[in-house]
Amino acid sequence: MAQRQATGSFGSKGNFDRLVSTYGPGSTEVSDAAPLIAADVFDKVGLLVAIALVGGIGAAFLRVPPVIAFVSLFVAMGFAIAAMLKPAKAMIFAPLFALSEGVALGWISRAFSGPNAAVVPMAIIGTSVVFVAVLFSYRTGLVKVGPAFVRATIIAGIGLLAMMIASWFGLTIPFTSSGTSTLLIFGVLYLVVGVMDLFVDFAYVYKAQQAGVSKEGEWFAALSIMFSLVMIYLALLRILGSR
Repeated sequence: MAQRQATGSFGSKGNFDRLVSTYGPGSTEVSDAAPLIAADVFDKVGLLVAIALVGGIGAAFLRVPPVIAFVSLFVAMGFAIAAMLKPAKAMIFAPLFALSEGVALGWISRAFSGPNAAVVPMAIIGTSVVFVAVLFSYRTGLVKVGPAFVRATIIAGIGLLAMMIASWFGLTIPFTSSGTSTLLIFGVLYLVVGVMDLFVDFAYVYKAQQAGVSKEGEWFAALSIMFSLVMIYLALLRILGSR
């Protein structure tokens, strides 16, 4: 039986544990013995991104009202939670999450673009570049994702959450204006934590591959990476849109 990882960010550790328990050797949930392959996980991430783009472009083109965007956001959250509770159904929930999240992101993107139509394409390109750069840095060993890195990711995530909550109550970063604090918290810091999460996600995908997780777990792994990509995209929108 593959051993569960002892350390990790809260989300990544939970997802890795679910991968092992649901799709690991000896699991009764899987239907074949083909192993999970990291490259195939990334292919599925690409498919999820494409589905989200279709939903987003459609939402922007049809100019969906805010109420539909918010409903889509909560629907996406529902599919995400369902996938967390039922990892074996990730093949179904992951594309549905991508589509509904794409509709919500389409409306958000349109709101952030304002008079500058280049904001959204730049955010999409930026997210793609970050994905490739993080993967390259991890695979070449330029960035090591060890226990210290994971602990830093946990601390950074908790700190970011605390700062976000404080910002909602009107508190600002010392010596900055309200607008600057919002940009730093929901833009710069949000991006940094998103990138750190993506590093940890990649580490767990390769650990899952080494653990002999079944190929059927690839959709769940791809969904986990998708969460980090959405976070990075929103951060870039905030930075580039300056709203």
